[in-house]
Amino acid sequence: MGFTDNVRQALLDRIGPGKRYPNNKRMADELGVDPSQLNRFLKRERGLNSDSLGHILDRVGVTLTFCDEPSDTAREICFRAPDKGRAGPGAPEPRADDYLAVPLADPAVAASPGLVPERDVEGWVLVWRHQESIRFRSNLVAVEIPPGERSMAPTLHPGDIVLVDRDDREPNAAGRIMLVREPGKDGAACIRRVGTRPLDGDVELIYYSDDSREYPPATFRLGRDFGGDITGAIGGNVVWAWSDMTRK
Repeated sequence: MGFTDNVRQALLDRIGPGKRYPNNKRMADELGVDPSQLNRFLKRERGLNSDSLGHILDRVGVTLTFCDEPSDTAREICFRAPDKGRAGPGAPEPRADDYLAVPLADPAVAASPGLVPERDVEGWVLVWRHQESIRFRSNLVAVEIPPGERSMAPTLHPGDIVLVDRDDREPNAAGRIMLVREPGKDGAACIRRVGTRPLDGDVELIYYSDDSREYPPATFRLGRDFGGDITGAIGGNVVWAWSDMTRK
């Protein structure tokens, strides 16, 4: 769906018993728009002009983010004390501002610029924000190594979860573990080490694995294959990982 269809569907999803607006009339009143104009928009009979659409988006609290703008993926959290069961007498409550909720997403989604769409979030990973590798980072996304993907063994195994800093896309140091994409609209995304070298007026990107015998390196050129846009080639730098140490 396009942007207008997404807005229309989002409004429809909020109308009905037990939802934010019990009916179309109540929605129109609270959004400050003409009921007949809103009804025709929801029925696809007529569009909205830019002023009316902007007014609606303002009233429902929508924030517009462009794909080429930096945007933080992590969310602030709020702990709810459990009704039963405590850590022990006098144990302090966890401090919500010590943690971030980081979205877990498919590698291809995580590697794309802009916000991770809510519909593509597979779960949320709780992260202690004061960990040295994570401190002062907020545009993070979590990626799980897929089943059967053993290219980064023994460093990473299927089921391991890595944290990717989407603001750190420059392969400045050879051998950094990064979330990378292959060229093309449907180019595969995966976790690889990255090396670079100048070549014929371009920059060669070398994606290579820790198991190079079974998974040989792949080489691309930043200008030729990605139009010189590093965000099309690299989704971010891996800054932390959760691993099952029994497999190491």
